[in-house]
Amino acid sequence: MRRAWFGWVVFCALFAMEGCRAPSPDWNGTWKLNPTKTNVQGQVLTISISADGEYRFDESSSHTLRCDGQDRPIGNNRTLLCVKSGVTALDITLRENGVKTRATHDELSADGKAFTTKVTEFRPKGPVITSQTVLSRLSGSNGFAGQWRDTIYLQQRADMTLRLDNQALHIEYPSAGQHINAPLDGIEAAVRGPHALEGTTYSARSVGGREIRILTKRHGQVLSQGSLKLSDDGSTITESSWNPDRAADKTVLVYEKKEGVLSVWKTWGQTDVF
Repeated sequence: MRRAWFGWVVFCALFAMEGCRAPSPDWNGTWKLNPTKTNVQGQVLTISISADGEYRFDESSSHTLRCDGQDRPIGNNRTLLCVKSGVTALDITLRENGVKTRATHDELSADGKAFTTKVTEFRPKGPVITSQTVLSRLSGSNGFAGQWRDTIYLQQRADMTLRLDNQALHIEYPSAGQHINAPLDGIEAAVRGPHALEGTTYSARSVGGREIRILTKRHGQVLSQGSLKLSDDGSTITESSWNPDRAADKTVLVYEKKEGVLSVWKTWGQTDVF
């Protein structure tokens, strides 16, 4: 009881400007993505190749590599190796302290209109995790150079389960195999789940009763910033995110509350279902 009281006092101190009121129960429930109101312009991968053969990948973050078969240091005791097979395939290996932690196989379709990337994550403990993403060509006509759109991004974000209590934001994306338990004071929390990318963190800060600002990083590098906003009538949540270097290139996902799921969120302090 004393710990619960102390936690409430700390929460009140952090959010005194909000009058120390409990979060609106309108946040809580299961939400369905409305594709017709969604803008995924930001989920575009741009690949450019310089005259001397350097590949540049721009999406939520940017990185470059050379596919010359050499293991190159990229910082934090990590190295990256890329091997090119003709004009249709790339094999990329990430090592940390000399140990392979991730392998990526990128391959173009025969007609050059689709780009499939298969990722294998090797972890010190637990099973090897594999995932696959298929991208469709938006621009360019030869090789990997051009713009590509992730065809399964919206499928992975089709449903969102959310619970907001006095101390943390709890989110689950079932189709993406990801869940997050982030304190509302901006402390970074790991993105967890069988398909979560290693080293990805998520932080949250409450701004008024109907907005939460979010920041996503991977290995300490900012991937995106944005917000969750609850409509005045509590029927929709708008999730916006963007790369700080390209604020105009914004992804906007609009979720609508599913009917018949509110009762499971009525009581604060229930067992964490995530």
